[in-house]
Amino acid sequence: MTRTVTSIEALDLEIAVAYIALGVARSAAAHSPSAENARRVADAEADVDALLDERLAAA
Repeated sequence: MTRTVTSIEALDLEIAVAYIALGVARSAAAHSPSAENARRVADAEADVDALLDERLAAA
């Protein structure tokens, strides 16, 4: 996944949206445990982690 971030504010917004998506994935997995939902949680966690790493590097 490649992205062009022009400002810290844009990166912070991406982090917030990714965190919301992680919450949605976790909720779906809690209500309906399945391998597919577990994969979605793992993917969402990886997205948040990557964005946080990018944010730390930008600081």
